[in-house]
Amino acid sequence: MKILKNLSYSVLAFSLLASSCGKKIDIEPQDDISSENALSSAADVNNVLVGAYTVLAHPALYGTNLVMIPDLYASPSYLNWTGTFSTYRDISNQNLISTNEDATRTWTRAYQAINAANTVLESLDVVTDPDMKNEIQGKALFIRGIMHFELVRLYGLPYEAGAANSSLGVPIALKAVKAFEDITSDVPRNTVAEVYTQAEKDLTDAVSLLSDSPDLYAAKGMLARLYLQKSDYTKARIQANDIIESGEYSLTANLEDPFRVKNSSEGVFEIQQNEQSNAGSSNDGLATFYSSYLNNTGGKVGRGDLSILNSYVNGYAATDKRRTQMIYEGTGAKTGWFTRKWYNYFDNIPVVRLTELYLTRAECNARLGGSVGASPASDINELRQRAGLAALGTVTVNDILAERDKELAFEGYRIHDLKRTKRSIGALPYNAPKLVFPIPYREVSVNSKLVQNPGYN
Repeated sequence: MKILKNLSYSVLAFSLLASSCGKKIDIEPQDDISSENALSSAADVNNVLVGAYTVLAHPALYGTNLVMIPDLYASPSYLNWTGTFSTYRDISNQNLISTNEDATRTWTRAYQAINAANTVLESLDVVTDPDMKNEIQGKALFIRGIMHFELVRLYGLPYEAGAANSSLGVPIALKAVKAFEDITSDVPRNTVAEVYTQAEKDLTDAVSLLSDSPDLYAAKGMLARLYLQKSDYTKARIQANDIIESGEYSLTANLEDPFRVKNSSEGVFEIQQNEQSNAGSSNDGLATFYSSYLNNTGGKVGRGDLSILNSYVNGYAATDKRRTQMIYEGTGAKTGWFTRKWYNYFDNIPVVRLTELYLTRAECNARLGGSVGASPASDINELRQRAGLAALGTVTVNDILAERDKELAFEGYRIHDLKRTKRSIGALPYNAPKLVFPIPYREVSVNSKLVQNPGYN
């Protein structure tokens, strides 16, 4: 029995479209797997699916970059990068070049996960149990959908509601690359609109297939996020409300529990980590960059490369537990203010929390003038009261956005929220070319149809 191994080569190997053609690129896969009988059983297919989830946990994706970079990229008046890694420093300074290694590895790993998902989707005929087949297919579509969504948000201009969104996004990958002969170059970028449409389709299909699976709400949570990014408030509200009203989740009493307790009552979608398997190391992992304290034996934990600016800390009320309990003064490698969210290397990484869905429902209701599920004030007060703050009688959209900034700080929302609400990011407007990642140089150098983003030629 042959088991398909991870292929590791240029993203162009992963971004094949069914209609693409052209010469072979000159980057050879490390593992050339015959497409015949590569996956011959449901167990084989499930192994590849597990591998795809493993890729999601890689530091280039949710293990670090997809959580840290959206905040680092929007660091003015928020965060201070003091580390030695030039790739992150350039992101913080909004001054990237096309060879930036973190822009490159995020692109490459995202397409690696997409390729694994496509491999699963093309091998479903060996899965005979209908329920298992639906679950495997739904999970693979979920992975493919969220990766295209994450890519287009970083490497394409912001989605503009009511506009054509014809600017270039990223290549849509719907065909698996299983062997060297599958690899072609000259794969073009799809438009922002096309990528959002494909990501939405994958996630809605995943929701329909995962109706009896615990993964249903992870798909709904990411779908709510996609709709909110598009300013489709009606659809975002439906997905958020479904999760809240399902009764499957509840807010934790302690603000720290969603980050310390694995799969807490608040966690809708989490990256699983433990002491043996995590993204943390001397050079990677959220706790590596965000932590700076002494452990019980006096050892220093974290590099303390990302500290919180005084001006941002002072934006919290003095009694706000999100300040008094979740922000601390560094005592380890560096001094300054640090978040307690990313404190230990081995903690799970919550990607979707119930708090996000409360905030999404509140914002959508406020914008639409409705109270589906609950009033905007009721949803916001759930979070404020847990944070030790007085309830508000009425709330505006700006009130909700302010609560969102405080509640979801340091969790990878900032630049995406600023873009969708058309707020400036430092001295730059929300749609500035400098706030869009470059297409990796090594990709455009071998593909004449892969057009570089403005400012990176």
